[in-house]
Amino acid sequence: MDTQLLKIAPRPLALELDLFGDLACPWSFIAKRSLERALNSLYGSAERLLRWHGLPASSSNSKTPTSWNEYLASQLAKGTMLSQAQRGLETAGHELGIAFAFERLEVLPDTREAHRLVRLASQIGRQGDVIEAVFSAFFEQGRDIARHEVLVELADECHLGAEIQVAFADESSGRDALASDEKRSRGLGIAAVPSLLINGRVLVPGPADVSTYVQALGQGLFPEMPAPKDKRRLH
Repeated sequence: MDTQLLKIAPRPLALELDLFGDLACPWSFIAKRSLERALNSLYGSAERLLRWHGLPASSSNSKTPTSWNEYLASQLAKGTMLSQAQRGLETAGHELGIAFAFERLEVLPDTREAHRLVRLASQIGRQGDVIEAVFSAFFEQGRDIARHEVLVELADECHLGAEIQVAFADESSGRDALASDEKRSRGLGIAAVPSLLINGRVLVPGPADVSTYVQALGQGLFPEMPAPKDKRRLH
């Protein structure tokens, strides 16, 4: 009698990632690149779903400074000099392929329309391209991402297509969904950007380096692993 051996395939690993950030936050740009590098370093394959949740600084606090330097200074720990923070960001950015051009930045832009464009692009699975384009346009090129015409240019550069372009031209399109998502995010207690939520149970609040994200991803995939202990901050 022949015996048949059945090979039982392991259940595929899955990652649901919720990244909370702002498109005018340099640490959010670093977090996006760091997370991408951490994901690329994972051994083996895992199904991945990455959701971006925009939390514009300009809408969370009516007293948000309009000067870029004032805004950046308001985000620093007590005793941290602005020049020191910028050098730290430039160093961290260089390691991730980001060429910060802080000398080109004068004011903190209202990013709500940029987040709306990202939301619309998510309908066709292109939100990652738009996020990258907006970050680069602002931090590396010094373009005003609060201006509608600049965002239209970026949409065209990302080849989003006529349907998304038409939807973005309608100022009401996607706005309610964006507001609801922001309200839900803040209702979860997300106070700092960037913040990363992994599989709904592992939260990395604030900026962290690649190694911390790697550990957190491992904990998200394998809950029995210990939580990351050494979270290296970028400011």
